[in-house]
Amino acid sequence: MFSIVMAGNDSAWNVELGTAHNDTFTLSRFLEYTDPSIAASFQPISADSLAYLEQLPTVFMSELDRDDDNNEIFRIRLGNVSGLSVVGSEIHYTFQLTHDFGEVPIASREAFRKAFRMDKFELHRTHWAIKAADLAAALQEIVPLPPVVANIAAPIPPQPAQPDIPVVETLQAYMTQVLGLTEQSGEEIFYRGHSNFNYRLAPSLFRLNDEGGYRFLPKEEIMVRELLSDQDAQFANDRSMLDRLVRMQHFGLPTRLLDVSSNPLVALYFCCSETKKDEAGNELDGEVIVLRARSADVLGFDSDRVSCISNLCLMKDEEKNAMDLTMSQAEFNLDPIVQKLLHFIKREKPYFEGRIKPADLQKIVFVRARKTHERMISQSGAFLLFGKDAILPETGHSSLEVSRIRVRQKVAILAQLDKLNIKASTIYPGIEKAASDVARKYEVA
Repeated sequence: MFSIVMAGNDSAWNVELGTAHNDTFTLSRFLEYTDPSIAASFQPISADSLAYLEQLPTVFMSELDRDDDNNEIFRIRLGNVSGLSVVGSEIHYTFQLTHDFGEVPIASREAFRKAFRMDKFELHRTHWAIKAADLAAALQEIVPLPPVVANIAAPIPPQPAQPDIPVVETLQAYMTQVLGLTEQSGEEIFYRGHSNFNYRLAPSLFRLNDEGGYRFLPKEEIMVRELLSDQDAQFANDRSMLDRLVRMQHFGLPTRLLDVSSNPLVALYFCCSETKKDEAGNELDGEVIVLRARSADVLGFDSDRVSCISNLCLMKDEEKNAMDLTMSQAEFNLDPIVQKLLHFIKREKPYFEGRIKPADLQKIVFVRARKTHERMISQSGAFLLFGKDAILPETGHSSLEVSRIRVRQKVAILAQLDKLNIKASTIYPGIEKAASDVARKYEVA
């Protein structure tokens, strides 16, 4: 078991061996490309779980680069970390290097990835991962004169205290919870239903594979452009990139949008509409997530901030990764990559000036999109729009204020919802779902 901290700019690690130095790392990319079962142990991230990393050896590595002879190389160091804490959107830590292997030539990407258990996109992305692998064996294959490193079978990280989540088994109990929510002046509440309480509160674009790597995110721009090219007529009436993303989401393309509803009964329907079971065949609880937002932070479909974040989908992955959100606003807007983003924004807003606020691009914002089809109207729909490197709620350090209601006895609750005319044919308007509801009503058991 060991940590890998990878950076596009690794100059902060050009230090003498054996000396302590301080550095920071963006919280949004912590535990990317980490086995989900390990990452789950850090949710939410706490002082105790961060202290666990002090027990692990840490590999400090550049992203894939080339030397003066155009050979592929990684700059690799070995050391440890200590004193980790979360400050704002960053992890602050102290590091100390024990070995510096310099520029290590890579004869085979595949062999390198196998040694360090890395995804192919991981080689080009700044991130912090934990690998359940033998570090000594990995170094033996990759670096010259590898040091003797003990393979640490680290204990499971300490589990942070979990919040007390109410559990409901009837519609009446659910509504008691909802009606008991206190809505402050200048605040709005939205809801989202998950059929499995283990699901992450993240858009489909951010879904992970079994190894903890992104299934779709590195190819966002390619997917968006291909669909726009193949189905141009479908998007003819859309006025903005947000409109196009909403339509893409509607037809199943993974996007940076996450559906929410202002109607708690709609969220409960989605929570109960699917039955999920664990490996033992036991039904898994569902969950309704309650999201609070200041009214000032609920944006309209024509918001400039919405345009800035939405048009990120047209940027190549390497371009998004190269954006430095720590720049001043003036420097940021003069960057050639940001100028390209500005070009996309101006196509829908010709009046837009080059004054993008870097911090706005990494926010999660609530958006009321245009009601362009019946489903959005029937579902009282809105969206969460996730920016670049948005910090997810599971970390415990997100800007979103989240609470949860655990739901059991889903089939019985669906029957209760049906009495209130909350069913497939009203949630999904159209003859197909209406026919399904009629058939179910008259089916002989």
